[in-house]
Amino acid sequence: MTKIKFIAMTLLVATAACGDDGGNNMMTPMPDAATPDSPTTPPATVYKQIEHLARPGINEALLISEGFLAGYNATAPSFAGVPTATLNQVVGEAKTVLKAVYLGSCLLNGALGLSAAAGVKPAGITCHAVGPAIWTEGTLAGVMLTQQSKDAAQAYADKVFGQFEPDVMRIDTSAPSGYLTLCGDANSTPLLCGGRNLNDDVIDVTYNYLINGAGTTKGPFNQVNALTSDGVNFSNNDANNRYNTVLPEANASQYHPNVSSTFPYSAAPL
Repeated sequence: MTKIKFIAMTLLVATAACGDDGGNNMMTPMPDAATPDSPTTPPATVYKQIEHLARPGINEALLISEGFLAGYNATAPSFAGVPTATLNQVVGEAKTVLKAVYLGSCLLNGALGLSAAAGVKPAGITCHAVGPAIWTEGTLAGVMLTQQSKDAAQAYADKVFGQFEPDVMRIDTSAPSGYLTLCGDANSTPLLCGGRNLNDDVIDVTYNYLINGAGTTKGPFNQVNALTSDGVNFSNNDANNRYNTVLPEANASQYHPNVSSTFPYSAAPL
């Protein structure tokens, strides 16, 4: 409910409660059924799930349609109880977005003059072709994908979807904690099993994997780093950052104070 709607309803209730009582200021007796001595049954509390969020940037980025996102957020991580036809539509939209990520990365490799071997490798997959070669027209402005492009994009989408969905946070206590801890290797399903630390750069980790198979090394801002980072770091002191791919700027006011070693661990906001 929006704040404006809440205020309007509050004013409406207040107006009704303060209506003209005909000059009689005596309190109207309560009906017998509602007297304090009468037992009453409180209404049952009904809870409604409105958000399904474990890893930032997964469901919000992969689903475009508002209805699909709302339906996804209302489901259990296993998708149990969702009609098959509806589930297939939601999965199809998420994979369409993933295919666009793969093809866009390969297209940009060519636009930047990078070969498939030297360019970014989405989810660790070497692009099947780069730049104009992903289109039948053979130009950067092409509109028709080659069959090889369609097949490669589908393989990427299937792999990544299986690694990140269902969107749950898995924690293997026998392994090092952190957002880059793999469940097995880079091809495992699911992919990550280390939970997260407060200063883990979760968005850079996600972008870096989706676009470059976690192969981008940390450094000053450049074309590749721009693709694999959101440009927002935890701290201006890089010793306090984990897994970021772009070095921080000097402006300390836009960063977070370092975490504490005692509960509640997260430092007070600036």
